[in-house]
Amino acid sequence: MIKKISLKFLILFSIFTLISNPSFARDPAKIKDGVLVSTSNNMTLYVFDKDLEGSGKSECNDQCAKNWPPFSLTEKEKSHGHGRFKTITRNDGTLQWTTKSGKPLYFYAKDTKPGDRLGDNMNNVWKVVK
Repeated sequence: MIKKISLKFLILFSIFTLISNPSFARDPAKIKDGVLVSTSNNMTLYVFDKDLEGSGKSECNDQCAKNWPPFSLTEKEKSHGHGRFKTITRNDGTLQWTTKSGKPLYFYAKDTKPGDRLGDNMNNVWKVVK
């Protein structure tokens, strides 16, 4: 009886530890059908050619950011750390996910459902992340 209780406690404790440990936090994005999509909504993610890789800033602000909403995050998400993704602080003080190499990630406002890629190669400067 004691062994059964101890084993159950050990299993539950282990599961709780894994779930609450930030190093096991879920990546914010994943590859689906050959392109990078947000884990939370499965919407396609894009990069902007005018953003300089690793510069720590986004060149898409104001009206641009209305058409191309940044893939944003909270301070709590940032504190969990994600090896395949980095973050930047935008001009307005919000946080944005970037690729590991530092390219900011965006959604396209006219993509309305998962799988949409309407912004791919828009004005020859917006690209789906593959």
